Amino acid sequence: MKLKKLYSLRKDFTVIGLTGRVGSGCSEIAKKLAEENFTDTIIDLVNAKKEDAEEIKYRICAEFLSHSGNWTPFKIIHYRDALLLHLFFEATRNNPHNPKDCISSFISIICQNGEKEDFSNRFDKSKDTSLVDKIEEYLLGKTTWFDYFKSLTLNNMNDCISNGDKEFHTFFFGFFENFSYGFYEILNRYDITKRTRLIHDFSNNLRDYGTVCIPSVKEEDDMALEHIYTVAITINRIIKNWRFHNDNIAKIVIDALKNSLELMYFKEKFSAFYMVATNKDEKERFEYILTQVQNKYQGDYTADQIKQHAKEILKLDEAEYDGGEFNEGVFSSPDTENCIQKSDYHIFFSNKYTGFNEKTESEKEINRNYANLNLRRQLVKLIALIHQPGIITPSAIERCMQIAYNAKFNSGCISRQVGALVTDNVFTVKAIGWNDVPQNQMPCRLRNAKDLASEDIKNPSHFSEFEKGNIDESAFYKDGKNYKQKFTEIIEAVDLKNLEGKNCSYCFKSFHNAFEGEKNQVHTRSLHAEENAMLQISKYGGQGLKGGNLFTTASPCELCSKKAFQLGITNIYYIDPYPGISIKHILKNGVQEEKNPALVMFQGGVGRAFHKLYEPFMAYKDELSILTGINPKVSQQQKIEKLTDDESLQLKIAELITQHAAQKTDKGVM
Repeated sequence: MKLKKLYSLRKDFTVIGLTGRVGSGCSEIAKKLAEENFTDTIIDLVNAKKEDAEEIKYRICAEFLSHSGNWTPFKIIHYRDALLLHLFFEATRNNPHNPKDCISSFISIICQNGEKEDFSNRFDKSKDTSLVDKIEEYLLGKTTWFDYFKSLTLNNMNDCISNGDKEFHTFFFGFFENFSYGFYEILNRYDITKRTRLIHDFSNNLRDYGTVCIPSVKEEDDMALEHIYTVAITINRIIKNWRFHNDNIAKIVIDALKNSLELMYFKEKFSAFYMVATNKDEKERFEYILTQVQNKYQGDYTADQIKQHAKEILKLDEAEYDGGEFNEGVFSSPDTENCIQKSDYHIFFSNKYTGFNEKTESEKEINRNYANLNLRRQLVKLIALIHQPGIITPSAIERCMQIAYNAKFNSGCISRQVGALVTDNVFTVKAIGWNDVPQNQMPCRLRNAKDLASEDIKNPSHFSEFEKGNIDESAFYKDGKNYKQKFTEIIEAVDLKNLEGKNCSYCFKSFHNAFEGEKNQVHTRSLHAEENAMLQISKYGGQGLKGGNLFTTASPCELCSKKAFQLGITNIYYIDPYPGISIKHILKNGVQEEKNPALVMFQGGVGRAFHKLYEPFMAYKDELSILTGINPKVSQQQKIEKLTDDESLQLKIAELITQHAAQKTDKGVM
């Protein structure tokens, strides 16, 4: 008996979204997932003879994927292609009768920000004349795009994409994907920095206004989220169209998502969606970007010009990663950091190093902090677990990080929830922590700003004497007002109706720093997750942590890094880097380099995916029994022999059992 139907939902439909910083490897992952012969490149894993349990897990996954019919290449959906669809639609809708007029509109949209002084690194029609000529030549060379778009009658690009639309399927997958690649290569070859900025602008515009064009009249604030899923809906409809015309089978990888609301859209839309975050060593990431730029401009630009392009791209990437505008309510902006934090699976790989459990190629070095840095091996594990959940068990690192991940939701911090875990050197859990206020203080999430701003201060035990204004004259701010006076002025001046019943929590640190005109982390009410975990051991009974491990869903700040150093922590496993100088200033500052704590980026499944990947559909023993018929049972003779050693008595018992079975058959009892 086979169980193909049981696993068909996993095998026939999977959507992987990729996210990560520029140069971290999203495109490399997408290309490998799209390879027809992917399994031919993992034969070394299948044939590996290992005694290490984790290495055996990789072999099991490789054997499974290598079996006939278990590997299906993924179809890449490029985010940039969805943007270009909207650009062509907008340009053609205004000029449906003449391709040259349409191209003129097309170019005007590309250059719409170029003449504005407050925008830098944008295309400008008057300055980038050679590019305009190249675009015109390219678009006039193949006008298939015009023939398709001029036939569309609906007012919205997304409304034009339906599941069964054969014309769209033929146009997009048969022509537009390659045509889009050629178009972006023209932009890359001309100015890769401006091309990067263009995609950034178009993405923001579509999420903000539902169009690639900046409207002359901006919408009201209450309409700000109406178009937030515009690009996500486009990609979703492309996926559904592909699936409809592909026998209801779709293995999709999206390259790449940088807005966390779009990420959540796909999570809510598909149970078969997995968000994968990828990263590389910072130095290697920069070298990769530099190489990409050099390949575009070899012989055209000087080394300094090439380096400047790379720096400009990284500067934009830093802004996209930080997500400052997103965190202030401009939800159309990219926020790669949040995307990484919300990801289901984390890949950290290298083209420069190998891990200590891997065969080292002659030109590569071994990075002793990682057991595995090979991209294919990490993908083998991920895809095998998607198709056959529970085929292997989690690694000790995954198990510990999952505990830290779950712990973070206990946090009463309204800014960022972080979880942490400390173990000994064999990954035995010693303590768990999360960022929150000390014991016997009220978490920020449970306090209400309106209580403090009220004249009689409701729930006074929730607030400190400083917050309540019960201080001496020397503690007043420069304007002579105390904290409560300044705080109350702000709360009374804002409209809290938009909360619609939600609790009006607030962050003391943010207000106090603003009142002082400073930015000081020391004013936070909360303990950090890492120090909270460490303090639990001192609180409930000392246990040595020297040589142990620290797991954190962020990465330790300067203060926590010093504590980990002092405790003799050997490895610090983290998901997302914490901004600051803790790595270069503290963690790598030991007199004896070999005694520095190793900062190790997490690899594997966490959060929702941890359960989806490692929870089997049924007990593996039962599945093996069903698939193979192997079901060893104690024989009737063995049972009789257990009752007596007398052979004659054994024969009589056997005869009685046979007679009883015959009587049941005669009576029709089954």
